[in-house]
Amino acid sequence: MMNDEDISEVQATFRKLSSDLILSGVDPLMISGILTASGIRMYKDTMVREEFLQMMDIIYKEAIN
Repeated sequence: MMNDEDISEVQATFRKLSSDLILSGVDPLMISGILTASGIRMYKDTMVREEFLQMMDIIYKEAIN
């Protein structure tokens, strides 16, 4: 299980990578789209189908509010 330190390290790594990509000219919307799709794929690959569908429902509801 991840602890707060692990979470902070992963967040910092993604922030740095995203910043480096943006500074090199990559569109921030492309970066966010790829990160979102990758996250959804990880949910799908690691959750049972019902959990995954529940997670997608939560994400969808949050996105449209």
